[in-house]
Amino acid sequence: MMQQVAAFVEGEHDFTSFAAVDPERGRDQEVSNVRNIFCSRWERLADELVYTVRGSGFLHHMVRNLVGTFLLAGKGRLKPSELPQILAARSRSAAGATAPASGLCLLSVEYEPS
Repeated sequence: MMQQVAAFVEGEHDFTSFAAVDPERGRDQEVSNVRNIFCSRWERLADELVYTVRGSGFLHHMVRNLVGTFLLAGKGRLKPSELPQILAARSRSAAGATAPASGLCLLSVEYEPS
């Protein structure tokens, strides 16, 4: 179930629903929340669930908010078909809770050659 819902975020989308609300950002600042996700997948490794995501860039808390939403699908409280609606809402309140930082790690950062 979580694999199905994870696949919905692949491609170019506005990830406002998964961005941390930033009270410091002024209303007059034009900032795009559009990102391109190349890979979004879950796999089981022994007793662990591992989420791998690769993309053109990430918003503050975006991955933690995605994981929190995917966990709702894993618990059966969210249907995979609801993810496009969450993306389209462009509202942080439409998505699941922010997953705790414990257990999450950044493995690498890749840049295209200049």
